[in-house]
Amino acid sequence: MVQLWQFTKGYVRIAVAGFSAERFLNMAAYRGIYLWNVERTEKGIELNVSIRGYKMLRGCAKKTKCRMKIVTKSGVPFLMHRYRKRKILMGGVIFFVLGLFALSSFVWRIEIEGNSVVTHDSIMEFLAGEGLRTGAFKFSLSDRKLQNALVNNFTQISFADVHTRGTRTKILVAEGLEPQEILDRKTPVHVIASKEGLITGIVTGAGAPFVRVNDVVREGDMLVSGILELDPNMPDSPLVYVHAYAEVWARRYHTLEITVPLTYDIKVFTGRTKNTRAVQLLFANKRIFLPSSGNSFDSYDRITTHQQIGAGGNYPLPFVFVTERYMEFVPQPRTRTLEEAKILAEQMVTSRIIREFDFAIDIIDRQTTFSEADDALHVKTLIVTNERIDRQVPITVP
Repeated sequence: MVQLWQFTKGYVRIAVAGFSAERFLNMAAYRGIYLWNVERTEKGIELNVSIRGYKMLRGCAKKTKCRMKIVTKSGVPFLMHRYRKRKILMGGVIFFVLGLFALSSFVWRIEIEGNSVVTHDSIMEFLAGEGLRTGAFKFSLSDRKLQNALVNNFTQISFADVHTRGTRTKILVAEGLEPQEILDRKTPVHVIASKEGLITGIVTGAGAPFVRVNDVVREGDMLVSGILELDPNMPDSPLVYVHAYAEVWARRYHTLEITVPLTYDIKVFTGRTKNTRAVQLLFANKRIFLPSSGNSFDSYDRITTHQQIGAGGNYPLPFVFVTERYMEFVPQPRTRTLEEAKILAEQMVTSRIIREFDFAIDIIDRQTTFSEADDALHVKTLIVTNERIDRQVPITVP
């Protein structure tokens, strides 16, 4: 930013020669003249100084009897003077500068870090409702209000920090522990079966149990009642409503079926590639394709890369270069043996168990059967589990 400001004001690079070059620098520093990129040469020193500073250096050179010579002239004032007669060019430059200034008043990149439980899309959707989205006018946004809104809306987020610098907004969140569920022990409830199964264990904390070990229950059956008689030995004893609680475990059976084809295709890449390029305009949500030969491959893999251009790390612009690379391949058929298909099937079954079953569920046994038909191996796996099936439901008190 300092270099950009100096270029806007204009500066010159001068060569200073004489026996008192060090005194020349000290005198310039005493007068508050800003110098940069100072380098020693065979004849003296070279340095950069602003136009106003160059005029002030004349007195320093006269007193120290040093000679100054302009080496180069840089900056907007010199460019305008050089092209002052080319009005169309100067108008284009002015329009370009004003356009960059206008674009810098909007947010063109939003970065979120620190989230794992809360998804990126849910945060972006919430921020869009608060006014922060790609292309939002940054002067109408408040970082502090966005921070408070994130913490108040997401219970998983314990801290949020929002920084808007240039045209980039960076959001850093810290997620805390999930709030523990507070049990209302005063509300009367029953304990019912959330799934069907064979009871393998029951530990009752409160209430009257309706089932025992080795009983078979279905979903919705009563396990522990929250309605008790005050004195079971007394006829027409008054009823007491309690908050029933129990841990009920049951054996359950699950079936997984998959099919493994014995014939399949592999990709053999030919080494031929083609690229298509485009410029995506974020402010118009459009994509302008650049001239290219296009893609004529029948079978290919595609890799898409996005590169957003900008004037520095905090000043991304609303222009994204999109490159799509197509890599041609030829599919070649292959055949699996039955043993290879069985090994692959076991891996697929294990992957589904990890993906579909909760870690709190105990897997007691699994039995797999194979059957071959129509160039494929059919796999059926019976999985036996031991898992909790208790669920509390409120009691309607008359």
